[in-house]
Amino acid sequence: MLRNIAIINIAVSVLLMLWAILDVNRRPPPMTVMKWVWPLTFLWGGVFALIMYLWFGRSPKQEVPGEYRYEHGERPFWQSVALGATHCGAGCSLADILVETGMFTLGLGFVVLGQEVFGNWIVEYVVALIIGVVFQYGAQAPMSDASWGTIWWQSFKSDVLSLTFWQVGMYGWMAISIFVLFGHTAMKPDHWIFWWMMQFAMLSGFFTTYPINWILIRKGIKEAM
Repeated sequence: MLRNIAIINIAVSVLLMLWAILDVNRRPPPMTVMKWVWPLTFLWGGVFALIMYLWFGRSPKQEVPGEYRYEHGERPFWQSVALGATHCGAGCSLADILVETGMFTLGLGFVVLGQEVFGNWIVEYVVALIIGVVFQYGAQAPMSDASWGTIWWQSFKSDVLSLTFWQVGMYGWMAISIFVLFGHTAMKPDHWIFWWMMQFAMLSGFFTTYPINWILIRKGIKEAM
């Protein structure tokens, strides 16, 4: 039964992701990078992502190009923090798909502290950080007159803490799933349960990174969305 629930939940998320790809092109967001972030958010967030998107993430249909509902800094602060946190989720979800699928398919693995899963997590963290910094650069570059090097450094500073806190929540849930709930055999990329639990893990990461995103944006280290 759990397998069937997992399949249904993942199928719904994929359908929502495909819808989001079409919708963000019909209703372009103020930040172009969100055209990539939103579909990836739907992939892990499913209905949760749909609620966020329809509530405060979706741009209105534009009668005049460039006319948006919110100008920079005008949306409620808690919403800006939530949107900032989705950047981490986009980087993490893309890294998880690429690394977990790639390493499993190629039969690669690195044992750390006696567990191959810990080695995989280290690789995922590095890849997720690279992707996250790229997304963060895409968000900051259009709003800054600084040099490209300064923007890259600012993107790294704003994303490394945010992503680290996301990974704490994500790896925490995956550890519970692997070592307590389902065991190593079921928690492999060729099992539906693995990807379903990965969605729960990403949601957990969203909530663990939310407070640090609040602080980073308040201190001006990370740009408000």
